[in-house]
Amino acid sequence: MRVMGTMMLAARLALVGSLARAEAPAPTYDPRAAFAESDTNHDGAVDHGEFHARIVEVFYSADADKNGFLDATELRRLTFPEDFTANDKDRDGRVAMREFLRVRFADYDAADKDGDAVLSVDEVVAAYEVKANR
Repeated sequence: MRVMGTMMLAARLALVGSLARAEAPAPTYDPRAAFAESDTNHDGAVDHGEFHARIVEVFYSADADKNGFLDATELRRLTFPEDFTANDKDRDGRVAMREFLRVRFADYDAADKDGDAVLSVDEVVAAYEVKANR
């Protein structure tokens, strides 16, 4: 009986721990750190290829249940999850990779203020600040 009680307590603690992680707020976003992680060739610019690789990595990292879609809970862990509400084109309440890429590449294009097809750290920081202050 004591073993059963211990197992029940352990199960409850595991459940509470997983619920706490599910409700945890998104980590603080640092646009300079994100830029540095994305600039894999360290040339001071993030091109389309580097951006694409990073965004795919972010998608799969956020996809906690590994089903190929981001649901509302998974989206809340991202920076600016509200970007995906209006862009859920098929209105299924989840975001597929193609939808994720479409939204984030629109962000890329909007951030590229000088139109040189690469992002500088200043462009990334400025774009983040605009979104964070809306």
